[in-house]
Amino acid sequence: MNQFHTPREQQFIDLAASLADDFAQRAAQHDEEGSFPYENYARLKESGYTIMTIPEELGGGGASLLERIKAQERLGQGCAPTALAINMHFNVIGLLVDLWRRFHDSKRADILRGIARERLVCGGSASEPDNAIPVLRPRAVAERVDGGWQVSGRKIFSTQSIALDRYFSEALWQDGPEGETIISFLILPDTPGLIFKDDWYTLGMRATASRSTTLTQVFVPESAVTLQRPAFTRGGITNLFLRAPFTIAAPYLGIAVAARDFVVEFMRDRPRFPLKTPMSHLPSVYNKVGEMDLLIESARAIMWKAAAEADIEDPQTWVRKSVAARTVAMENAVRVVDLALRAVGGASYFKRFPLERYYRDVRAALFHPVSTDQTLELLGKTAFGIPLMDDDAIWA
Repeated sequence: MNQFHTPREQQFIDLAASLADDFAQRAAQHDEEGSFPYENYARLKESGYTIMTIPEELGGGGASLLERIKAQERLGQGCAPTALAINMHFNVIGLLVDLWRRFHDSKRADILRGIARERLVCGGSASEPDNAIPVLRPRAVAERVDGGWQVSGRKIFSTQSIALDRYFSEALWQDGPEGETIISFLILPDTPGLIFKDDWYTLGMRATASRSTTLTQVFVPESAVTLQRPAFTRGGITNLFLRAPFTIAAPYLGIAVAARDFVVEFMRDRPRFPLKTPMSHLPSVYNKVGEMDLLIESARAIMWKAAAEADIEDPQTWVRKSVAARTVAMENAVRVVDLALRAVGGASYFKRFPLERYYRDVRAALFHPVSTDQTLELLGKTAFGIPLMDDDAIWA
């Protein structure tokens, strides 16, 4: 399944491949133990992978959105939890980069230079329990105090929580001078009042350490605030957040490719009495591999097209393309792994082979917002000009 890439894209893919091949050797152990791959993170930092998306003039690799998702797909083939976790770091970096490009301010430039220089890992969460619109109105609250804000609330899915150098989150400042205002901030993970719970016990993606977080009167200084914006804004500045849901599909597509490749290698010469040819010659096997290839290539085509158009397309048009692309990719990835188990048969059930781990890990794709049902609603309603926030909508 060789693909054409530009020389620059190939550089990022080759870097991801060298890391993925190393990480793959320990992926099963970390999954079994539910342990965090600290050694993977050391290599991600040392290799420069973590600063891949920071602009070159600020000390990073300057990777585009397309280069990022191609590299992330390759990394996901080796250790999907590591690829998924570091993707959350890239999401925070992406927000800072987009803000810097929009406002050309020295504060965000200095933050990005510091992250690049010190190889810091950023992450955290804006997600909240029982809140379908945390980006539009967080339930965490920020109260103005001398020198900054005091934040209290609960967050969930704080991926890579135990390896963070900076924690990102958001809260609602209800008494802002221009009305309810959302503040985005980046603070040290050992800030008093910030607690990461040891509650990540899951079916798959066990090595991501996506723990929940409580903030109790956490002091956020002025210098740590990266963005202030009005609550309930549905366009404008919130377009900066549209890339994060899109890029999440890349690690899952990597799982699909790894599952497909395992089937081809495992079944190529696998005998079965009384067959005179290997099992790869059975229609029930090679037809499934053919379907896997169709699913992977179609997912790549739509993802790569959307990524290539991210900077030139009107944001409101691009969001339709991006949610469609990531939903196709994630649903296809789940289907590919299902087909892989069917092609291999009972052997796929054993932990000595990676398919059962791929099967568990890829299912997490179904739960990332925006879900498939929400994607269909968004595409259908926007096609007819129907408001997304109707009282009867699942977004309300």
